[in-house]
Amino acid sequence: MILNKNFLDNKSFDKKDYNYTQDELSPGIVHIGVGNFHRSHQAYLLDALFNKRKDLDFGIVGAGLREYDTFMRNDLLKQDCLTTLVQRDESSTNTRILQSMIDFIEVDNRLLVESLVKEDIKIVSLTITEGGYYIDSYGNFNINDEEIQADIKNPDTPNTAFGILIKALKIRKENGLKPFTLLTCDNIAHNGDVLRNVMIKMSEQIDKDLSEYIKNNVSCPNSMVDRITPTATQEDKDFIENEYGYVDNRPVFSEPFIQWIIEDKFCNGRPALEEVGVMFVEDIMPYELMKIRMLNGSHAAISSVSALLNIEYVHEALEHENVKSFLDKIINKEVIPVLKDIVDVNLDEYYNTVLTRFANPYIKDTITRICFDNSNKQPKFIIDSIKDGIKNNVNVDGLILACALWCRYSTGNDENGKELDINDGRKDKLKELALKAKNNPIVFIQMEDIYGNLSQNEYFANTFENFLNSIWENGVLNTVKNYNKS
Repeated sequence: MILNKNFLDNKSFDKKDYNYTQDELSPGIVHIGVGNFHRSHQAYLLDALFNKRKDLDFGIVGAGLREYDTFMRNDLLKQDCLTTLVQRDESSTNTRILQSMIDFIEVDNRLLVESLVKEDIKIVSLTITEGGYYIDSYGNFNINDEEIQADIKNPDTPNTAFGILIKALKIRKENGLKPFTLLTCDNIAHNGDVLRNVMIKMSEQIDKDLSEYIKNNVSCPNSMVDRITPTATQEDKDFIENEYGYVDNRPVFSEPFIQWIIEDKFCNGRPALEEVGVMFVEDIMPYELMKIRMLNGSHAAISSVSALLNIEYVHEALEHENVKSFLDKIINKEVIPVLKDIVDVNLDEYYNTVLTRFANPYIKDTITRICFDNSNKQPKFIIDSIKDGIKNNVNVDGLILACALWCRYSTGNDENGKELDINDGRKDKLKELALKAKNNPIVFIQMEDIYGNLSQNEYFANTFENFLNSIWENGVLNTVKNYNKS
């Protein structure tokens, strides 16, 4: 049997833990970028709230802008937008069918605008990845990007998420409707501020009055999201069919841990998510910085070295003595010493939680996944820590070694000649520079949109060069071992 409403209506399905139905929901949120993470996180927490029979007018309507969103839409519509979420660790397996999404807009920008201007839409949330915000390593919005310029010149036929949102807000303003809150759920420092800056600067080039309206009336709260959600495999799909007797073509598997912290700044109402564990705060900064530097930073630190050592899963990376020691030294000696004066949280306990989560073998989080889009992740998760470490006179050799390992990884092959599965929009450019860096290391760190002016810092440049030369001359593992012993 295929997962759909008919399955939920089947008499054999145990409904005792399901206190609402999809038909009772009405749309209140449009979410752009429906991937596994959104469904394991926002959709899960909203399902939990709806199951308390609260705020049923905040049902989710999915949306997307790219061709691959069409495949997700088609699969989800076949199962009435239902999703099976399986949360697993070594001691438990909890499975739930989420009903919080009620529709998925056809991947058509005109139809998306029409949906966004409906009065009942109070929140537009986004998971469009770090690369979707057109920002450089300095945190500046690249307004000269071709796609952004095309929307500025043709505001009535936009193609970017921001052009579409600006057009929808203009129509709502003209129709006398309240604006929607823009809630980004992407892993970017001060993500709401980044989104707000993009919206204001882009709209300034289109309509100054509208830009002023957005500045004064549209809320973009900063938020911090956290739940490890790997890509579902065929084995995962088979698990559901074998254990529960139905087919879900888009299941989601995640760890039990979940965290969502949001600044309580909404301009058109919000669901009472605090009732299901969401934390609403005045300032997200301490929590966000801790998570970005220690959790995302840990993933970024072990991603390249693990790929080069032919390690398949994150939990296997932690079982590798030298990778685990490499990570421990970076976090304890280079990251925590800078954070401890900024964040009033027990950072040792937090890091232990991170390690426990990474070690969960049931997640099967792949090294390939954590290597994804590294050119956008490195500046936020590694390079910002390097800059702060240098500023605070903290030795950051391990973080610089992580940069050298990423350079070696970017050549596209490991030490045995095996091709690496590099999924990065800048793959070709990275490979070109990484190969040149074998003889002239400085060329790789001269990518200013990634490294800023770090190539001009003598300590950083010399350390990077020494590590990269060692990687080529002595090998990846020996270089990491030598760092661990230092």
